[in-house]
Amino acid sequence: MSDLKTDGLGSQTVLAIVSDAIEGHESWLQKWHHAIVCGTEPDRAIVSDQAQYLGPFGSWFALHGNDGLLNQPVFADLGAAHADMHEFGRFLALRATEGASIPPEDYEAFVAKVNLFNRLARRIRDAFQQAATELDPLTGVHNRQTMLRDLERERERALRTKTPACVALADIDHFKSVNDTYGHAAGDKVLQAVAGMFLSHLRPYDSIYRYGGEEFLLCLPNADALTACKVVDRLREALSEAEILLDDGAALTVTSSFGLRMLEADNPLKESIEQADQALYASKRGGRNRSILWTPELGSNA
Repeated sequence: MSDLKTDGLGSQTVLAIVSDAIEGHESWLQKWHHAIVCGTEPDRAIVSDQAQYLGPFGSWFALHGNDGLLNQPVFADLGAAHADMHEFGRFLALRATEGASIPPEDYEAFVAKVNLFNRLARRIRDAFQQAATELDPLTGVHNRQTMLRDLERERERALRTKTPACVALADIDHFKSVNDTYGHAAGDKVLQAVAGMFLSHLRPYDSIYRYGGEEFLLCLPNADALTACKVVDRLREALSEAEILLDDGAALTVTSSFGLRMLEADNPLKESIEQADQALYASKRGGRNRSILWTPELGSNA
């Protein structure tokens, strides 16, 4: 499931729907078995030619199957398994109502289809449960809970392979004035837009985390000091040139200041982040909307 994309608030909705689908189809399967074993009239949710759409999951999936998070191969597989399970279950139930017995191989095929749906649904549920704990619900980027684990792993990889890596702290300039002037809903909109802008301009293997408030932390693997500064300045310039549209139609432009610190063997990760923070404050003191790479001189002036 490593290729599954999520997007914060949308992932919470999918998690709830898929969790309900697993529970709901256990109930559907019990009704199916009761009708077949006891010879009672099957429920409409079993024998209708629209059976796959009658439950909450089927109707929701039919409505949203091509939207956002659901427009991914893993969900296409889940939708196909759901339809196949219902169609074959309907076929067998109708045969049973006509007095025909169900051959063992057909029953085993039906159970296999049910198991496939449940297996896919549980994999998606587990992936979104993990995402719910690892993603910031407002911006959709990784949260601080997973940051230190990921950064320590990247630091060890960089030291092992003798390749450079850098961390950078970004802080939105004058963010408090956005909240004070336009309200916290506008502030949330700005945070979402900045996170999206950073994501779209980072390299595919870079990582971004919501560090706290209006701060983001970037991890830039395979980047020496020159490359890291170029990546960060590309983000900084793109952000300063973009317009952020608020719900009331107003357009804002914001900037961000950055502090960078190269990861080094003799420097603990926590200290590297603190030094990136020192470089960030130097950027703020220097006029904002700029990036500064940490040097020992900054530490002596802190």
